[in-house]
Amino acid sequence: MNPGLWQWTAVMDMPGMPMQLPPTSYTTCISHADFVPKDSELGQNCETIDLKTEGDTVSWNITCSQNGMATTSQGDITYYGDRAEGNININSQGLQMRSKTTGERLGPCTKQ
Repeated sequence: MNPGLWQWTAVMDMPGMPMQLPPTSYTTCISHADFVPKDSELGQNCETIDLKTEGDTVSWNITCSQNGMATTSQGDITYYGDRAEGNININSQGLQMRSKTTGERLGPCTKQ
């Protein structure tokens, strides 16, 4: 895993939905200390319940709270140098979503 600014693209699947949702993308800084990709829209009220790393694969269970709504995220990402791929399962207020996620390192992180 190469730390830096990463662009993530997620293709969501929601069981029972007649149409597939369009892919979503976001960027985030990834470091050796924290290489679980987190969409900044989830807010800062997240707690990591379980986090495991084996080689270049990270798996997690995260709970986030925003505006009184709880969201859980369980997933795994495998890094291949400057690219990554994995699966994320999200449960928000009983709504189940699955995401096939890919990532690409764009370069070093920039300070904001």
